[in-house]
Amino acid sequence: MRAACRSVMCLTVALVLSGLAGCSDGNSGAGGKTPDAGPKGKSETSAKAFDPPLKFGKGVKLARDEDVKTWGFAPLGPKVYVRTDKGLDAYDTGSGRKLWSSALDRKNRYTGTAGVPEDNRHIPPVFAQLGERTEALFAYTDSTKGSGTNVDRTDVYLRAVDTDSGKVSWTTRLPEPTGMTITDMEPTVVGAENGTAVVAAFAYPDNSTDSDSAVTYAVDLSTRQVTWKQQGFAAAAVDSGTVVGAQVPDRATFGQLGAWRAEEGDLARAGRAVADGTVRWKDEGHSSVEVERVGGGLFTSESALYDIRTGKAIAGVAGAYLTCDYDQQSVVVCASDGTVRGVDTSSRKVLWTISEEDTSRKMPTIQAAWHGAVYAHAGPDYVVLDAKTGKDRKTFSGPHLFLVNEYAGMDLDMVAYPATG
Repeated sequence: MRAACRSVMCLTVALVLSGLAGCSDGNSGAGGKTPDAGPKGKSETSAKAFDPPLKFGKGVKLARDEDVKTWGFAPLGPKVYVRTDKGLDAYDTGSGRKLWSSALDRKNRYTGTAGVPEDNRHIPPVFAQLGERTEALFAYTDSTKGSGTNVDRTDVYLRAVDTDSGKVSWTTRLPEPTGMTITDMEPTVVGAENGTAVVAAFAYPDNSTDSDSAVTYAVDLSTRQVTWKQQGFAAAAVDSGTVVGAQVPDRATFGQLGAWRAEEGDLARAGRAVADGTVRWKDEGHSSVEVERVGGGLFTSESALYDIRTGKAIAGVAGAYLTCDYDQQSVVVCASDGTVRGVDTSSRKVLWTISEEDTSRKMPTIQAAWHGAVYAHAGPDYVVLDAKTGKDRKTFSGPHLFLVNEYAGMDLDMVAYPATG
């Protein structure tokens, strides 16, 4: 399927076809959870940190416009940064108050949700430390109408916004691919490491009417120059000096939930060096490839957990509907159909297992993890597990969390629950 279009011209058709039906706000999906803890958010509030939090206060709804398409969100310190189709907003997780808004000026872009083709990807901002500043990075497309002999064009941009002030530090336009046309489907900052950001954008081959493709850029954050570009590679995760994604053949399609498909089975999962784009490993012969970043040097794909540096599967961690959460320290917790496992990120060994076959314990539903704590639901109770042992640490009064840091927990509806103990 060809990538969704959000330009005013395309939207006119979409509204007629959809009958103004409502769409998801894009906050679902296992991917897009907060990146590894890196830059520290400066506290400008009286919020108290609990590391890890074991109790949460009453939910605080963010003062946001729910009619605007939301792509994703990421907490940093006592703030949460929300990426919308209009730009980037910062909120205080203690009060829900909007601290600032950094707007995009896309004149031909529809920013609402009604009648737009569904796109359920979760695309949070990515944080990077540049000198004394912590920057929030995000990518976007913008269209330029042609005149004279010049045709219409869609370009990809990378923007850095100061997380304290909300001021735009810089914006850079990324070069056009050769033999491909960039779509207006929202691009992704896949990750940032050691002064380099990796951006993945959607495109389609100029010689095809029914195939999707992609282009990946590595951008030096100091010079704002592209250090390498790879067409036909759809980056999906960055960690430990490696970027992993799908190597896309000439004929392939992309599903809105994140999977690439090719009928001939000529997709490949590949790991490339962030520094120069060279191939470190490749796993060929796939008809479907979907990659989700986990953290701690790991990623998931096709119901298994993998080492991002080697592309090799982690022994003993696989299963249907596999999802994993990194506690930002040393443990990844993975849940599949009927089993939960804790994995040490250094040794890659399974530390503990909870199985539905063990009648002495309720099977927990994993929600989030943070600094040695795993937040789960074991009906009717909500419980904090010890990330290293899997043992119950403490029950707590809901909510159903999606992300946690030392200041608050967040649910998928972007309601903040301040930490209280």
